[in-house]
Amino acid sequence: MTEHIAQPSRINFFHGRLLSAGDLEHEQQQARERQWMHNRLLHGHGVVTGLDVTVAGDRLQVSPGVALDSFGREIVLASTTGLDGSEVVHESHGHVQVVIAWAEEPAGAILGPDGPVPDSYVDRPLLMLADHMLGELPEHGVLLARLHRRDGELLADPSVRRHLHR
Repeated sequence: MTEHIAQPSRINFFHGRLLSAGDLEHEQQQARERQWMHNRLLHGHGVVTGLDVTVAGDRLQVSPGVALDSFGREIVLASTTGLDGSEVVHESHGHVQVVIAWAEEPAGAILGPDGPVPDSYVDRPLLMLADHMLGELPEHGVLLARLHRRDGELLADPSVRRHLHR
């Protein structure tokens, strides 16, 4: 499959040019897309560092780390995050996966011309348990571990992770 590659462009800045919010948004989006294309084409997708899954009882912990999704977006988990694994049953052997996915959310508020608007956006990844067939990957998510139970104990199998080597 051939990668769709958009023709790069940029705004011509000069003294006295009036810039709109749309111009600045376009410039920012172009820079993000160039970075994502670089990541995707030169590095691939998978875990860069960290994001280790540990289990204590029915509680899962994912350590801080970085991954690249299939779009090339950086997924940064800044602090240890917990998940409840109590719903994983013995019969779901290997179908429940720990997945991290890129997401952003608005932060703060500032008064815009038509009322309050987000002051900024923060990349805040989604960490979830996903039920998938063996070998099937969640769309645009990065697989961190596959879960199963042995003698009632919840276990995480990290061997399914795709690692990117630096």
